[in-house]
Amino acid sequence: MTPRAILRPARTVFRPVLRSSNLQGGRWKSDGPQTLTGKFYKDFTRPVAKCLLLAMFTYQLAYYAWVKLETDEIKDERNAEITSLEEQVKALQSKAAGKS
Repeated sequence: MTPRAILRPARTVFRPVLRSSNLQGGRWKSDGPQTLTGKFYKDFTRPVAKCLLLAMFTYQLAYYAWVKLETDEIKDERNAEITSLEEQVKALQSKAAGKS
């Protein structure tokens, strides 16, 4: 018996089995009647998920814009402080040079 012949039965066990009779339009169909809860989730899951994703995207966009504006404001304040300190240093250096 060849090694391929030995492995052939094991390969068929590990293959996924899809029954086309249970798969209809990309969704599994059930044999029994659909419950109210199942119908509710089937009807409203996609729109609710879409709204949640859109809300999260909008929040992230607004948060990014706010952080960007905040960092720009902090940079401007620091640059203004640096220029004022540089002016003070120049004034003190000229004052010290004038005394000596």
